[in-house]
Amino acid sequence: MGLGVLEDHKLAHVPGTVLLNDEAANSDGVTQGLKHGTGKDSHIVLSPQPSEDPNDPLNWPKWKKDMITVILCLGAMLNAGTNGPFLNASYAVIADQVQRPISVVVLVSGYNLLAAGCSGPIVCALSRKYGKRPVFLVSTLFDIIGTAIGEAKISYNYLLAARIVQGFSTSAFESLLIASIGDMYYVHQRGARVAIINFILNSASSLASIICGQVFAKLGWLWLFHMFQIFLVIQFVLMFLFCPETTYLRDTRYETDTTVDEKLDELAKIEEQHREVEVGMELVNVPAKKTFVQELAVYTGVYSKDNVFKFLLGPFLTLLNPAGCYAVITSGLLNAWYVGSAIILAGIFSGPPWMFGPSQIGYIGAGPFIGGMIGSIFVGWFSDPIIKYMGKRNNGVYEPEFRLVFMSGATVFMGLGMFFFGYTMAIGANATLCAFLQGVMMVGVLIGIFATLAYGLDAFRSQSSEIFIMNMLFKNFMFYGLSNFANPWVESKGPEQIMYVFGGTSIFMGLLAIPVYIFGKRMRSWWSRHDLFVLLKMETTGPKLDVA
Repeated sequence: MGLGVLEDHKLAHVPGTVLLNDEAANSDGVTQGLKHGTGKDSHIVLSPQPSEDPNDPLNWPKWKKDMITVILCLGAMLNAGTNGPFLNASYAVIADQVQRPISVVVLVSGYNLLAAGCSGPIVCALSRKYGKRPVFLVSTLFDIIGTAIGEAKISYNYLLAARIVQGFSTSAFESLLIASIGDMYYVHQRGARVAIINFILNSASSLASIICGQVFAKLGWLWLFHMFQIFLVIQFVLMFLFCPETTYLRDTRYETDTTVDEKLDELAKIEEQHREVEVGMELVNVPAKKTFVQELAVYTGVYSKDNVFKFLLGPFLTLLNPAGCYAVITSGLLNAWYVGSAIILAGIFSGPPWMFGPSQIGYIGAGPFIGGMIGSIFVGWFSDPIIKYMGKRNNGVYEPEFRLVFMSGATVFMGLGMFFFGYTMAIGANATLCAFLQGVMMVGVLIGIFATLAYGLDAFRSQSSEIFIMNMLFKNFMFYGLSNFANPWVESKGPEQIMYVFGGTSIFMGLLAIPVYIFGKRMRSWWSRHDLFVLLKMETTGPKLDVA
């Protein structure tokens, strides 16, 4: 038993389990021929192992990886983090301008989320077949077109059309972005990046509500869309110029974090051969490094020979994987509950005793924004050091379930925040106190989403696109449902009941992390032995390398 994670007795090596610290494992003889980290991480065995190809994203310099991540994060902030809550603070005023009930106006964003959810499987299938870069570019184009419709005229019909078209831009940045982190970074480097993305996709939406509320209040409807368009075009240009394709197919022996049959001795021989090349002892065929212009290519080839329609099934297959299903449902549900709490703000705080306008309602978003920032800084700062420490305590072996230890703190903050946030709104408490408690809730939500998404990435990296697409599909359908019934629910029962339901289900999902932590390795083993992606021949691998 590794720190409470039950051992599996079916497989010699369970995918996701990684020999991370060879000093603690006393396995220098086995791993000394493999690539290691540098500096203070020189004892860390890199997982996955990078190939010798300079075009392998694992071999890109750190500044290039981080630049790509920053640009894609900007895309996530606009196309996902801002797109969804774009009108949250303005629903009441828009309803007056178009002379429609507020529930009808809120529903235009519901259709936006429905479009995002429906496009998810298509995004996943196309990225599996043709790579992530063209999907990212087309997604931003959809947002640019939708925003152009929205800035054309003040009209309910134009607004509805704009929000639907904008919705098709969301799914790639909510799902493929985290999968891209798995393409470029090693296991021990992913936690901080996932935490940043998690913050942008969730807590940054609160900042978007503040800014959009101010712009709408001072400049009006059309300028809200005009300003959004400027940033979208800038992000599209940056992404086209500086974000090459991150999908890369390498020999499965390099994929030490996903393979069932570890062949470390063969990898060591391959590394020895390449070291001999460096001193001129023999020649091998290593691809030339792509130029800047070559990396601008939108189409970089086909990454699977299978029919694209086959990959439409992929996201749904992940629900048959117990551990993957937990990651999908928990992260999606927590995200949905936060969005649900934001959807009801305009209807509650525009009425007595507060009587707030769009600008003041937008300011309430400061609470969850700061709370999300605190939660993200915590996991971003401590997540990777904690898993290194746990790996060292576990004789050098890292288990993906170690990410779930963060669910303990998340459960406490979610429960306290959601229950008291609902209670204070029900009694008409000071808005600052309400915003503070929504911030407490957001600390827990961000930590909980991070824990489950990072677990899903490390446990099932080869299927991470499908897992995150399914997560996005699930939560966006939940968002659509909430846009339909959240405000009527509050009107009939008050804000406390809906928040109590959110809090109770969140605590349950947090407690469910305990059995997933204990039995997670055995569930990973079971899935590996019954992997439907393998049975349906949907896995993708690179060329096999010969070992002399």
